[in-house]
Amino acid sequence: MSRRLRRFWMHFPCLEWLSTVPILTMALFVAAGGLSWAMDAGSGDVPDLHVSTFVDETAELTLADILADGEAIRFTPSARDGIGARYSRDVVWLKILMTPEQTMPALMALSPNFVDMIDVYLADMAPDLGVNDFTHIALGAHRPLSTNGYSGLDEVVPLSFIAGRPKIAYIRVASPNVTLLLNVRLYRPEAYVVEDAFVSIVGGIVLGSMCLLLITQLILFQFDRDPIYPLLALSTLSAAAYHIGSLGYSRLLLFPAGGTGNDIFLAFFSSFGLTAGALTTWRVFDLRGRRSWMLWTCAFVAVAGLVCTIAIFFGLNLHFAPLRNLLIQIFVTITAGYSLWTIRRGDWASYLRAAAFVSLWMGLTLMLLYYSNVPGLPELASKGYAIACLLEAMLLTLMLSWRLRMANRLNAALQEEALLSARNAEQRAIEIARERTRELAEAKQTAEAALAAEMEHKKNQVRFMEVISHQYRTPLASIRSSVDTIELSLAADDEPNRQRIKRIRRGIARLVEVLEINLGRSRIQGSALEPQFCAIRIGPMISDIGRRARELMPGAAFQIDIPPEEQDVEIDVDSHMLSLALINLLENAVKYSTPTGEKPVTLSVAVDGPLVAFSVKDEGIGIPASEIESVSKERIRGSNTAKIEGTGLGLSLVTRIAAAHGGRLEIESIESMGTRVTILLPRAQRGSI
Repeated sequence: MSRRLRRFWMHFPCLEWLSTVPILTMALFVAAGGLSWAMDAGSGDVPDLHVSTFVDETAELTLADILADGEAIRFTPSARDGIGARYSRDVVWLKILMTPEQTMPALMALSPNFVDMIDVYLADMAPDLGVNDFTHIALGAHRPLSTNGYSGLDEVVPLSFIAGRPKIAYIRVASPNVTLLLNVRLYRPEAYVVEDAFVSIVGGIVLGSMCLLLITQLILFQFDRDPIYPLLALSTLSAAAYHIGSLGYSRLLLFPAGGTGNDIFLAFFSSFGLTAGALTTWRVFDLRGRRSWMLWTCAFVAVAGLVCTIAIFFGLNLHFAPLRNLLIQIFVTITAGYSLWTIRRGDWASYLRAAAFVSLWMGLTLMLLYYSNVPGLPELASKGYAIACLLEAMLLTLMLSWRLRMANRLNAALQEEALLSARNAEQRAIEIARERTRELAEAKQTAEAALAAEMEHKKNQVRFMEVISHQYRTPLASIRSSVDTIELSLAADDEPNRQRIKRIRRGIARLVEVLEINLGRSRIQGSALEPQFCAIRIGPMISDIGRRARELMPGAAFQIDIPPEEQDVEIDVDSHMLSLALINLLENAVKYSTPTGEKPVTLSVAVDGPLVAFSVKDEGIGIPASEIESVSKERIRGSNTAKIEGTGLGLSLVTRIAAAHGGRLEIESIESMGTRVTILLPRAQRGSI
């Protein structure tokens, strides 16, 4: 539904100006009706009214009492043609003298039509008038509507004047539930018909326009879910309902039999309208922050209106009516001033808002002046507040409509800007992606070149070690042959030279072992390992590793720990790789045990089901606990090994060899107490990287 309305709005943008049609029509009626009223009123020649008043505080006097105690009851002459607004349960009597200059019919109109009880007593002026000489006409909102046929909206009394014969009227007015006030006007019948029709048309247009505005406000709420729209609609509804009562429609349509219903209807919407108006004002000005005095003013007025609304149902309307009416006057005045103070140059919304609240203040003021019986004001002035409420609702609706249209335009501009920014960002992203792609391609080429160089370097390193090994083997073989020849030439009792020859042989063997180990390391330093598995007995393999370790490190103390029953256990491994891994572990153990003294290094083997554990244990410097997980990575050494030579490649090589065999490496270490490194391998399963 919202999208349909939005499309309708876009196709018919003049919808927001639809609410101006009633006010323009009303202006035409005002001009035409006002002109007709002025012409007819000017030719009316109705008698002047001489009004005096008396307040009956007992509320018990009758016309007989008034006539009997003529000297005791003092009527006070009044410059007003009626009674000004009073908030009292007292009864007020009006004494009206009318002296016609010509014979003519006339109508006495008594307004407003919400006064509770009006008793009109009419008679031709004569000495010693009695009660029976007066004609009694009972009017008022607590009584059924008059059937005189002149109007269903006003209290009208028909009169017939004879030239030179004065008339006297006593009017008793009582209003125990609502404000007591009364205006008395004399009209020629035709003039009254014109004015009554004119006022009725204006009132109908006002109410119709309010209904149209109410619909417009609800439509606007479909586009923007701001609480201001339902609040403004509620305020418009309250104003329309109040003016239905003040124009007489509620009495005509809802309470034709009289009673207190019309009193409650008027009082309720007057009080509730105060609350709705305060809440609407709060949202219209978008008041925020506890330091806003206007916000607290709106809150106070809203609460006060709610209290007055509740008081109605406890029969306390007359006690709260003065406070409510005074509060309405003060609040409307403050709001009008605040709207003028908050006008911002170039902000049409602030201009429309100020016009709305100033119009409301002017209409309220005009109505109050009329009800105060200020001379010279036409009957239309009594509808000034209704017209002002319509103007306020119309201008505020236009303000919100204009604000919504500006928001739509801004939103469209922002969407266009966002789309343009998105396109620019997309183009920039494409350019960045291309640039990064070029950089990645270049980086890939660089990495591939570096990898190729690294592989070539490793191949050269292997070739170099092979050359070194080959070049050293020939002279070492010659030296070994020469040593053997020398030993044959020695005397049997030449023990010192024979010991020297043994040391030479050990040195040759150690040098050959070093060459073999380094050549083996070079060959398996590549990116992949391919073990050549075969079944090997554990005992002989470990014995050979121990021999080689002693030849490589003749000054170190080694212990071999293999249970006798596990000597002949077979395991599928690459014996060359496993030997290299264990010799690496033994070298590390000896190297990192030296700073703590000459302590033995233990090589042990344990068979646990399908696994075989090869462990090397030392009592050296150990590894810090936080670094155990990282020391098995390439070129990473413990932080406590700075003074000990090393490359950080040994443990990483051992880890790779274990993984190539489908096993794993476990490290247990306590700093300053020693380290145990264990290679766990499957007995019969062959793994690969």
